[in-house]
Amino acid sequence: MEDLNISMAAVLTHVLITWIPWIVGIVVGGGLGTLCGLGLRAFFSASPALRRPLVLLPWRTLVLGLLMAVWSPFLVSLLWIGPITGGVMVAGSVGLLALAFTTTLLVEHWYPSPLGARLIGGARTLAVASGLIAAGVGLLGGGGLGPIILDAARLVKYGLMWRGLLVVLALALGLDLLLGFAQFVAPQQTGRHGEPATDSAPVA
Repeated sequence: MEDLNISMAAVLTHVLITWIPWIVGIVVGGGLGTLCGLGLRAFFSASPALRRPLVLLPWRTLVLGLLMAVWSPFLVSLLWIGPITGGVMVAGSVGLLALAFTTTLLVEHWYPSPLGARLIGGARTLAVASGLIAAGVGLLGGGGLGPIILDAARLVKYGLMWRGLLVVLALALGLDLLLGFAQFVAPQQTGRHGEPATDSAPVA
């Protein structure tokens, strides 16, 4: 059996596909998130009544779907296997998460949600993330849709692979919308300085 060792070259490559893509992802994703936050601020200023209904928007499932696309075999087929592909995947993942995090952080800063709505929002994020985690666990023999998706990718049966991914997304979307409704109907409370609850409506 071949001995496995951690070489300095492997460590340096890992650093390169971690730090540089992280910086790129933070700059690009954070910048886009800032633009989205400013856009939502202007939108809510013009249409205050739409603050609460937009809590139902399943943006978490959209981010999950884009993450799955970043980690799909198509990116590998375009760039082939190597550090460049790894860096692109890390940068894409960090950028998507930075976009979502920055947008939510800014909107919550300008239009703070009640504690109950924020807790449900956190539960929504974890619920949607669990779908991706469960698929990853399946890749390691944990059952579920992961092995089907992996085997389909290995056998170049992309139709079956995408059907498996769509089922994962559909399950995540169901949880996202269900918890979104709970977040929407969550009891409201007064703001930090006693403002009406409408100024603290959940928006993310």
